[in-house]
Amino acid sequence: MAESIQKEDWERFRALGKVPPSIREVVLRSWVRSRDNRDIVSLTCAPSVAKEELNGYRKRSSRLRTAAHGAFQRAGYMLGEAGAMLLLSDSRGIILDAVGDPRILSRGEENHLHPGGRWDERAIGTNAIGTALHTGRAVTIAGTEHFCEAIQRWSCAAAPVHDPATGQLLGAIDISAPTGLAFAQVAAFSVSLSMQIEEALRSAALHEREVLLQHLLSSSARHDDNLAIFDRNGQQIWASGRASGVVSSSGLEDLNDTAGRDVRQLAEHFSVALPGAGVDLVVDRGEAVGLILRLPSGNARSVNAGTSLAAIAATGASMAMITHQALEMYRGGLPLLIKGPAGSGKETLARALHEAGKPLPIELVDCSLLDAASLRGDASGGWMSHLLAKGGTLILDEPVETAPATQASLSQALAHLQRRAQAPIRLISVSSEPLSERLASGHLRADLYFRLSGAILHIPALSERRNEVPDLVRLFSERYSDRRKGSPLRFTRAAMIRLQAYAWPGNLRELRNLIETLSVTSFSRLIDVADLPTGIAENRRPRREETLRDHERTEILDAVAMCNGNMTETARRLGISRSTLYLKLEQYGVPRGRRH
Repeated sequence: MAESIQKEDWERFRALGKVPPSIREVVLRSWVRSRDNRDIVSLTCAPSVAKEELNGYRKRSSRLRTAAHGAFQRAGYMLGEAGAMLLLSDSRGIILDAVGDPRILSRGEENHLHPGGRWDERAIGTNAIGTALHTGRAVTIAGTEHFCEAIQRWSCAAAPVHDPATGQLLGAIDISAPTGLAFAQVAAFSVSLSMQIEEALRSAALHEREVLLQHLLSSSARHDDNLAIFDRNGQQIWASGRASGVVSSSGLEDLNDTAGRDVRQLAEHFSVALPGAGVDLVVDRGEAVGLILRLPSGNARSVNAGTSLAAIAATGASMAMITHQALEMYRGGLPLLIKGPAGSGKETLARALHEAGKPLPIELVDCSLLDAASLRGDASGGWMSHLLAKGGTLILDEPVETAPATQASLSQALAHLQRRAQAPIRLISVSSEPLSERLASGHLRADLYFRLSGAILHIPALSERRNEVPDLVRLFSERYSDRRKGSPLRFTRAAMIRLQAYAWPGNLRELRNLIETLSVTSFSRLIDVADLPTGIAENRRPRREETLRDHERTEILDAVAMCNGNMTETARRLGISRSTLYLKLEQYGVPRGRRH
């Protein structure tokens, strides 16, 4: 790939901050990030770790290295005489393995572009590995586009590698060659290698699940009524009896954090959260790949019935990533702002974060009810005095609703809490409106805004994550059936498709209320389209005229309902092929139905 800028452009940016007109956006953004570290530009090589440290990094990334082995060796053989080399890094930018042309490998050692070299942006500035890891996207960095002058001798293309099960960033695959050599189509090649590695990870995960199920079938534990099987990521893949509900509310944390985590640590979490439960590790080829949880029979449920981080994360990949990020921010002590539309689960996530920490007080404050006098006089018995004495979590509900005359007092009160509390204070704000817009319009004080917004997390609307609706429905069904000592609701495929197609203007709150109502009114426990509210069953879209696209969408959904989710019969009834039906469902934002 040709460089987007010349050496003179790089020099003017360094000296004067002048932006080259032809520079690519991904390069410019990385330059801006790299500019803050003035020591980078003078480096002649990347930092590197000692051999013992490298062995530790390799061990923690053993799954990634194993999955990459086949594609890595095949591609490395092809690059052997092509004047290029292939590199594999972990999520920190530490190069784990390298293959390729021996001459290029030797040349790479001069810049520590070899195993042990650290190539994240903070260490060496703009480069393909570091920038791909930062953006989470494939990128090519050619010659002068590197921020460090000594690295401009290289042209590189890198693509990130994600865990297919959790979406977590595991590392990057990179192809590097001296600048000036033909480098066309290399970016596509790096993406292809990344996809091959992710497919190998997916196959390995399926194999591990088979191992877990076979272990259960071959053990005496299969006769127990209260069992749950978890994979290495802490994801429940099978459960029976009380284990189905007790695990989702056990308050366990970090179950989706797989970077460098040993599954044995998951077993320790269960042992602490569920005293008396049996926890069996399952080992395959010398490595722990999951565990089987056995609850003692006849004992009452002794765990917190609130929604835990694990239960939130289990609803889908997007929420798994959000809960992981939220927990990292919460543990780091940063003031956390959770924003999202009304009913999206902001307060639920805030409470789950608190429950994941130490057993300290929690205070939820409605900011619309605050006044300056109460903030100045809260010396005995109020939420401030409780937190000052014992520490804990303060959740501010809708801080944008704080009266203008009260905002200065609230900012001062928060500062007082952080300085004088006898134990750590964690501050979480939840808001349905962007605080930045209120700040720009002058309706929110700047000091209060920055005191609340140490880290910002966005929870998307339910309509933006329709594929998570089935898991949410299952979660709420189990919760409300447990409260009423009945069996969980079941949904026909046609009903589930309608639920996924619905816009959910009330988000999680609307879905939760619906499932609770159905749990009370349904005698058969099987929900079909006819049992759903009219607005959902008929998929009405209020406040707009029906278009031809709406008519077609409704006709297709009606046909799916009449055929009870049978896609072959639905396509035959509509007079279209099944592939066309699937395409239409995707166009209208309706995920393919599955049995629940």
